[in-house]
Amino acid sequence: MAKQTERIEIRVTADELKTLDAYCQTVDLNRSEVLREYIQSLKKKVKNINREV
Repeated sequence: MAKQTERIEIRVTADELKTLDAYCQTVDLNRSEVLREYIQSLKKKVKNINREV
């Protein structure tokens, strides 16, 4: 894994945080790990969008 040097901060609603925490508990990952996995999944989406254009 690449060295993590950047930091982001977001504001979410209480309901969004509950949803994130419930998912984290279900998959046994922490918030950062879940968000990193989601960001990595965006690479495929971007690639597919670029193919369609």
